[in-house]
Amino acid sequence: MPGIITKYKSIYLLVGILCLFSLTTEAQKKSKVKIENSESFRALLKAKPPVTIFKGKVYITHEKIKMYCDSVYQYNEENRIEAFGNVHIINADTVHIYGDYLKYNGNTKLAEMRDNVKLKNKSVTVTTEFLDFDMNESVGYYFNSGKIVDADNILTSDIGRYYTRQDLLFFKDSVEVHSSDYILKSDTLKYNTVSKTAFILGPTTIENETETLYSEDGWYNTATGISQFFKNTTLNSEEYQIKGDSIYLDKNNETARVFDNVELRDTVNNLILRGHFLETFKNTEEALMTDSAVFIQVAEQDSLFLHSDTLTISKDTAGFELIKAFRHVKFFRPDLQGKCDSLVYSMQDSTIRLFNNPVLWAQGNQMVADTIGIETQNQEVKYLHFRGSSFLTAKEDSTFYNQIKGKNMLGHVKNNKMYKLDIDGNGETLYYPKDKGVLLGMNLAKSSDITILIKENKIDQIIFIKKPDGNMYPLFEVEKEMLFLKNFQWFDGIQPKSKDDIFIWRDTPPLTSQSILKQ
Repeated sequence: MPGIITKYKSIYLLVGILCLFSLTTEAQKKSKVKIENSESFRALLKAKPPVTIFKGKVYITHEKIKMYCDSVYQYNEENRIEAFGNVHIINADTVHIYGDYLKYNGNTKLAEMRDNVKLKNKSVTVTTEFLDFDMNESVGYYFNSGKIVDADNILTSDIGRYYTRQDLLFFKDSVEVHSSDYILKSDTLKYNTVSKTAFILGPTTIENETETLYSEDGWYNTATGISQFFKNTTLNSEEYQIKGDSIYLDKNNETARVFDNVELRDTVNNLILRGHFLETFKNTEEALMTDSAVFIQVAEQDSLFLHSDTLTISKDTAGFELIKAFRHVKFFRPDLQGKCDSLVYSMQDSTIRLFNNPVLWAQGNQMVADTIGIETQNQEVKYLHFRGSSFLTAKEDSTFYNQIKGKNMLGHVKNNKMYKLDIDGNGETLYYPKDKGVLLGMNLAKSSDITILIKENKIDQIIFIKKPDGNMYPLFEVEKEMLFLKNFQWFDGIQPKSKDDIFIWRDTPPLTSQSILKQ
């Protein structure tokens, strides 16, 4: 018995719900469109369907909706109307819709406004020729092009929806937004009329006088000037191009922050910065790159690849670009490699300057100094400047090292090969001349100023500008203590051999004369 009672209770509950739904439906059907006022009317009862025509200052209501027009056809049995001339609908007090012709269904509460249509809600105005408005959801649709105007922007599109309760506009196909300082073109766009934020949902370009941004996902607050973009984003100008997985822009202080897979390409100087975080400051024309930062000087033959913890681009007082690299600096080019703790590349004199324990490798030579300058011309090395405690070393074999030292040195380079080395002050040379591949001995000499001519990466001639003090020793007379000049260092295993090696940093101490002699 309890089971049967429970079963009947369930049936009664179901019947009750159905009855309630039926009553609700009937109540909705009985919500009639009412003609509250007109100057005249005429009933055509034999027409199919029967229709009553009202003319002159017609006032219509349906629940809380108010409508005005010059004339109206009322189909009372179907609970619908057709309105003509100066049609005006007021919904929820704030939504006003105007047009020349209206079809309105009281059962579905769908208004179909045609010809010279205008919708106003708060500060937003929509104009189109075809507008459907769902009074239940307070949503307007246009599907044959429309224009939206608010206090700051003018927007056009082929298809649009206006969610008036949510203050949200949705646009599709040939979307354009025009403001005082930019033009936005998009495939798909949402726009919040309160926050003044545009949400791009497809291929989009935003263009101002100097820059063009492309993206396929993101948002732009037209009131605050702040925006962020997330997919296939590129920022272009006449001088540069910026790419990244995510770009944050602030128009107020003209800054940009770019995250992950970042690339800044200087199209004027043919330079590239890559990394995973970039911050640019347009007012000061500065940029900062970190997180796997790489600087690339693009050349037809051999591009230079440089990595450091931090890279910056700025302008010097003359307006030329200045590249700076800080901490763990390493660079690679097939003919030239180097490391240091900080570096400055000046476009004004086309010179790269290495600071703080710099080491340079070229043509089998290791070169160190207090500071090193690499002077370029047409993207080729022209001179190598060594200032303070300059020392050049080349490994002859497993035992012997050719060595040149002096206060300052100047290397002359042609076709990416050093062919002459000038030593200015405190010059010393220690090298092993050969004859047909056989070592002849060890040449040890001192002179304040020396010029060395280099051929096929080997010392060809030594010209002593001032009277030298030196000697030639047969190898059997060479003692271990004679093998190295003072302050000799050999940086073994840290030279970058490829562009991938610039990311490998080893704090390996250099080999000294004592450590080599102990081996």
